[in-house]
Amino acid sequence: MRQKFYAYLKSTFSEADGTGSATRFLAGGGVLATIIWVSFIVFTQRHLPDLSGASLFVSASFSGYGVNKIAGMAKKDDK
Repeated sequence: MRQKFYAYLKSTFSEADGTGSATRFLAGGGVLATIIWVSFIVFTQRHLPDLSGASLFVSASFSGYGVNKIAGMAKKDDK
């Protein structure tokens, strides 16, 4: 079970050819940081905060991945 989980994580944070993707890793870190941040606020304040800041933070995390993918496609077209 643990090996399947690690294989899933590796496939999630890797490109199709198997190379690691820093932008996917950072986007996942942004999502994890947002989950921890919102959970901390809920446990300390005892209510759900306004999630517009959290959604903006997650969107910014994933926009870096999108920019990297577009740049990669542009490099392939130049060859």
